[in-house]
Amino acid sequence: MTSLSKSQLHSLVLESIGDDVVSNNGVGSDPPFEITLKEGRPPQCRFFLYTLTSTGSEERSEDEYRIIVRLPNHDNGDVSSAAPTPSEEFFTLVGGFNPEREVFAFWDNDLYESYTWARHLQVKEGTLDEAEAKGVSFQHRNGGSGGETVIAARKESLRRAIRIRFRMEYVRDSLSEYLSDGWRSISSDEDSKRIHRFELFVDHFLTQTDQRHKVSERRNRAEELSYEVELDTLNKIGLSNKSGLDEVLANVAYDWSGDPTPEEIESERDSVEEPVQSEPKLTEEEEEFNETQRRARSSAFTESVRGAYDERCAVCGSQRVSPAGNPEVEAAHIYPVSMNGRDHVQNGIALCKLHHWAFDSGWISFSDDYEILVKDEQGLNGYDDFSPLEGERLHLPEDEEKRPHPKFLAEHRQLNGFDS
Repeated sequence: MTSLSKSQLHSLVLESIGDDVVSNNGVGSDPPFEITLKEGRPPQCRFFLYTLTSTGSEERSEDEYRIIVRLPNHDNGDVSSAAPTPSEEFFTLVGGFNPEREVFAFWDNDLYESYTWARHLQVKEGTLDEAEAKGVSFQHRNGGSGGETVIAARKESLRRAIRIRFRMEYVRDSLSEYLSDGWRSISSDEDSKRIHRFELFVDHFLTQTDQRHKVSERRNRAEELSYEVELDTLNKIGLSNKSGLDEVLANVAYDWSGDPTPEEIESERDSVEEPVQSEPKLTEEEEEFNETQRRARSSAFTESVRGAYDERCAVCGSQRVSPAGNPEVEAAHIYPVSMNGRDHVQNGIALCKLHHWAFDSGWISFSDDYEILVKDEQGLNGYDDFSPLEGERLHLPEDEEKRPHPKFLAEHRQLNGFDS
């Protein structure tokens, strides 16, 4: 098979990803080929791409395909080991394309410290067959440090394959923070396969399960969809039971989603619930918090307000939950968050979705005596729905220091025309 040129390989990437590519460093440019993507992760990629060909040699199995890795300094005649130049901005992919099957394959570049000159990387023919049939396929391989997962994909599934490749590397780094040192060290082929199956299981946990469910329920579902995490695997990664695994999964999920951890939320709870002055500040100081603290503070606000009202709507008293057991009630800011309103429990009130909308849109407000006020707009649709609430008293927390502060209530009335 004739090797594809740089221009042909680069064009195949652009053709396969399509409109999701915002920019690139030039078709046919010296490697790596770099692209910027429209949205999602990773935002930028750099490719070291080669023609994927059948081995057909006596030394290798006939059902294997391979790429021959030659990095830029190899092209300059240096036969020593080399690695792609590290980049914090770009996600690096090492892979190949087979023009007869129209299938890409990518190896675990992060598991290779370097590549020897003209290094061969293999993938099974059956893995390419499966990619042709399903769009994306996975193969365990005893390569890199601790064994790797090769990902193959049809042209139209290239964007998905890149996301998976990025996610698996991210997950691997995240797991290394929460598991014991050497969790990926292997002493046998079976160890390597366990690690491969475990990493695919974690990927399914993150992407194929409902985030609203408990971690243990999500773990069970991920095991159904991928691989059961058996005791041998738990022991291999340094865990003794699935409760410990659930803690690790929860932390990895927080890392991936960008949501704050329970510890980060708890660290902000005191400031969200601290006693306020008689004339409290309406807004937060922008420079007070970094982004992590801001997310944690927002979550602490939500948890504190919901908890103060026992997850009950202050207007109608409903405590509806979803089939998964998640409460409908929301933590509403009284002085609005759109105006940088404070994340403080006394600037919050628990409301169901309907009454949260009514409060934010100005249909209802509350007096300093915690009675419901309804906007006198009798000619508008909605008035008849809310007018029966006029004069009704709110369902309030027993703890007076968690009830709405009059300062915030007065501001809401003024903003929505109730005091005019």
